[in-house]
Amino acid sequence: MAHGHEHGAAPDDVRTHLRQHGLRYSRPRAAIVSFFREEDRHVSAEDLHQELQARGTALSLSTVYLNLNVLSGAGVVREFQGKQGQKLYDSNVSPHYHLIDKDTGEVVDVPAPTVDGVPLGTFLKRTVEAATGWELEEPKVHLRGRAPERADDGGD
Repeated sequence: MAHGHEHGAAPDDVRTHLRQHGLRYSRPRAAIVSFFREEDRHVSAEDLHQELQARGTALSLSTVYLNLNVLSGAGVVREFQGKQGQKLYDSNVSPHYHLIDKDTGEVVDVPAPTVDGVPLGTFLKRTVEAATGWELEEPKVHLRGRAPERADDGGD
């Protein structure tokens, strides 16, 4: 699959997936990973908590935050900033960027462009490191704008 995960994975698959990322299995992690593996999505911790509650999975909001932090650190989900700077979590961990509608907050995945056959983030990192001698983390690129049907609405 293009995004490196399977949708609707069985519990044993979730256990294996966690282990492959160096994480131990727990019921909260399994519930969260299963949710993200159903389909590509972008959610806040609060929205995830509400969705899990609606499904009958009783986890505290602090447990959801704690596990999202661990899962993000291990590369199981990807953390990024939404329209108003809030943390959102993405099930798609393949190289891509987020285009965020500045009016609605809608998030659209866009493939990572390449420069001379190298992904943009890697190109920026290498170029700046070579020019400055600094050792950089992976650059974060934030793309914000207005969706095409909104771009002609006349302004702010």
